[in-house]
Amino acid sequence: MQYIKRFNISLLVLLIFFSLSACKTIQPTPPTVSDKPKTEQSRKNDLQTDHKTKTAQKEQSEQDKENKQQQSKPPKAIDYEKVKPNELGEIMVVMYHYFGDKEQEFTRTFDNFRKDLKVLYDKGYRLISLDDFLNNNIAVPAGTTPIIFTFDDGPASQFNLIEKDGKLVVNPESAVGIMMEFNKQYPDFGLEGTFYINEVAFSGSRGTEKERLQYLLELGMDVGNHTFGHTNLGQADPDTIQKVIGKHVAKMKEFFPNYKNNTLSLPYGAYSDTTFDYVKRGTYENIQYQNDSVLLVGWKPSPAPAHKNFYPLKLLRVRAGEGVQHDMYYYLDYFDKNPNMKYISDGDKDTVCFPEDMKGQLDAEKVGNKKVITY
Repeated sequence: MQYIKRFNISLLVLLIFFSLSACKTIQPTPPTVSDKPKTEQSRKNDLQTDHKTKTAQKEQSEQDKENKQQQSKPPKAIDYEKVKPNELGEIMVVMYHYFGDKEQEFTRTFDNFRKDLKVLYDKGYRLISLDDFLNNNIAVPAGTTPIIFTFDDGPASQFNLIEKDGKLVVNPESAVGIMMEFNKQYPDFGLEGTFYINEVAFSGSRGTEKERLQYLLELGMDVGNHTFGHTNLGQADPDTIQKVIGKHVAKMKEFFPNYKNNTLSLPYGAYSDTTFDYVKRGTYENIQYQNDSVLLVGWKPSPAPAHKNFYPLKLLRVRAGEGVQHDMYYYLDYFDKNPNMKYISDGDKDTVCFPEDMKGQLDAEKVGNKKVITY
């Protein structure tokens, strides 16, 4: 009898212990149970949703894996002796002005401009932006040569908008319209250009000036300073220089407050050494400006950005056209005969690659974080 009592007491103690333990355990929130049973269709929908989710997760996982593999892959090796990269070679910054039906000194016909694009493409030239050129951010395929387009004066023949189906569109019979059409057929050529405008950009076009400039910028093009009034800066005093440059900067800040407006094309290519500091930087009515690059009138290709002779504050350009000494076709022929003189890419924008015997032409301070490769 005593044995049974002891057993009951022990059992009671154990029950009390387990009850107390259970009170301390945090119980999970029970799942919500629908008060209506699922129909067969709803079950199918759940299965389909689950399948789609798993498929999407699998595809995303595979994509992530592929992206990581691509990021870890080193740049594709090239045959240096075959490609002969020379990223210290010369680059043409081409200077266009007007376009029309008759070829003249500063006017290119639309048909000849179409020819220019095809000739450049076939000869292995690829467009890059002026900004990428100045920052040595040159990303073109191995074996090709970068080229930069600039357009001075801002006439409507370069770019203008027309109305079509109630919308403003680029006139196909304009330089930009022709470039866009060419880009559809040859997208790897690029669609880049910097337009140096005076007091009113693309006068005669539909839309307000701001709408025209915004349309151009949204295409990926750039806008630069060509002064108000196309002023000869070689004959102007410091106050006038700051005024005609500053008014352009003020207008662009009003239209596009965050736009980087830091390059200037010299009207007539004119400047004076005594006042050139005001061309580079100045102040007009509390508007400060600084030009990181000042473009001359075209006559010669520019050294590469990593070359010791590269000087963006007096940037060399080549005049568009053919048949005149030192124009674009003159240098196309020159580079065909002297391919060792032009910039030829190795296809990797993070390197500066050139023949070993050109080492003395490298400016090490301009290399930045890029890797130098010689062969």
